[in-house]
Amino acid sequence: IPLFYAIVEVSKNAMTSNIEQWNGQHDMTKDSLPPEVVVKILYENNTLAIRVIDNGTGLNNEKSEKAFRFADSTSQKRWNRLEEQQSYAAVRQPLGSLGVGLPLSRLMMRVFGGDLGLTNNGDSGQGCTATLKVSYDDKFQAEN
Repeated sequence: IPLFYAIVEVSKNAMTSNIEQWNGQHDMTKDSLPPEVVVKILYENNTLAIRVIDNGTGLNNEKSEKAFRFADSTSQKRWNRLEEQQSYAAVRQPLGSLGVGLPLSRLMMRVFGGDLGLTNNGDSGQGCTATLKVSYDDKFQAEN
């Protein structure tokens, strides 16, 4: 379950970042499409690595510092209880922008012997790569 949660979280963040970047650069026409999110699965040194690569806004210094802090989000704030009580449509992502997704994903991955890291794909604005690592160490599996 931790790996599933983390994959969903980093994929959601990658798609959101792609859309933010695409909205800022392209005219909205029926033929324009946002950039793709690429998922690569690699096996290296007894570790399964899942890389989710986006072409979004990337990580500036502020985003890098906030990425894994609980209750600290760089996404647009949409959490307003009074408005949400009036409209079910506003509750589609009840935990969106609360700053729990990436920190909780990393915590769960580490508890189960893995990890989650973020790196820029070059300069800010060229996207980001989220790497999920899962240990294939038999000793770890036997102890847990």
